Amino acid sequence: MTTPSAHTDHASEQDYIRDTLHKRPLFCFFPEAMEAEFLEKRVESSQYYIRSGQWLLLAMFTLIAFIAWTYFQDIFIADHFQQLKFIELPLGLSILFIIYGNRISGVREHFHRVMFPVAAFQIITIHLHIFLTADTGYNTFAIINQTISMLLIALGLRFTTKILLILFAFSGLTALALGSFLHLPIDVLSFNYYYVLFGVVILALAGIAERQERFAFLQELLVSYQSQELAHLNQRLDKIAHEDALTGIANRRSFNNAAEREWDIAQRDQRPLSLLLLDVDFFKRYNDTYGHEGGDKCLQAIARAIRDAMMRPADLAARYGGEEFVVLMPDTDIEGAKMVAERILASVDSCQIPHASSTVEPYVTVSVGVTTLTPQQSQPLQDAIRQADTALYQAKDNGRHQYRVFEYA
Repeated sequence: MTTPSAHTDHASEQDYIRDTLHKRPLFCFFPEAMEAEFLEKRVESSQYYIRSGQWLLLAMFTLIAFIAWTYFQDIFIADHFQQLKFIELPLGLSILFIIYGNRISGVREHFHRVMFPVAAFQIITIHLHIFLTADTGYNTFAIINQTISMLLIALGLRFTTKILLILFAFSGLTALALGSFLHLPIDVLSFNYYYVLFGVVILALAGIAERQERFAFLQELLVSYQSQELAHLNQRLDKIAHEDALTGIANRRSFNNAAEREWDIAQRDQRPLSLLLLDVDFFKRYNDTYGHEGGDKCLQAIARAIRDAMMRPADLAARYGGEEFVVLMPDTDIEGAKMVAERILASVDSCQIPHASSTVEPYVTVSVGVTTLTPQQSQPLQDAIRQADTALYQAKDNGRHQYRVFEYA
């Protein structure tokens, strides 16, 4: 028997799964949470089998009822239809409940708890029918019906082997007790053969099938966990590939991909596209004064300030290289671009990052180059980048800590 003392995370679960699949114990019971998941899958498969085979089951039981009524009619009409009213009719209703009861939400939610007494009722009722017809030709027919019922209960309702053993033992003992109480003729040898022996065979087959299902379930779980880990790893790799490690915003590669895509859309739909190119004023002096660690913290703060100034999810802020940043704004005219540039300047100013070596302000500032254009056919993206770069240098030449819009000469 294999049952771990605890499993608290996916790593320990995978260790347990691998160990169990390697050892393949004869008896395998899962931890509580995993066992509940396994049982839920069995309930789902049971309901699927019942739905899929409902017409076949109805046809089979209709045929059984037709044969019984055709060849053993005298048994059913005896004593004012006593067996028909107290055995066949309740038995038929229980069969209908098994077939259609799973459509009721409460039954679906507590499927095996509900079906256990229904299955026990069926087995006990058919036993009473067998005892009542001990001296008639119907007895053999009733025994065959019992074996069919036991087999269908095991295959269709999909109780675990342990529960199925309890069900068969409880139903058999209850039937014997009721038969003795009602003074019905009981053939113990026949009972042991058609019920006990056949029940043991069914239990053995059910146990083998359940054991294989448990290993298959573990294999599915392992594949699922490995798929999740692979997806998580791919997400991390994608993040590494498209995110700047220092600032946490998009890197140049990510910007290039997005810019090419948005450029093509703007070119096709003839919509304006705006680009902002930013540079931290006197950043080399900042590094010389505060060290590279201080410079890194400064760039991180600038990146947060730029991100906070963004107005739409569609806009993209990226680190372009060194102390340069870029903002891509699809479907944005020049007025919208100027508004974002002003917000970025104000956002960086509000950080008030001390910069003793700056000749502009006593805190860190940025200069911004702005361009907006509607791409023409065959016009390259580099035109927009060159224009933004030209405007940036105009902002620097005019005293920094400001934005300038590209203007054609």
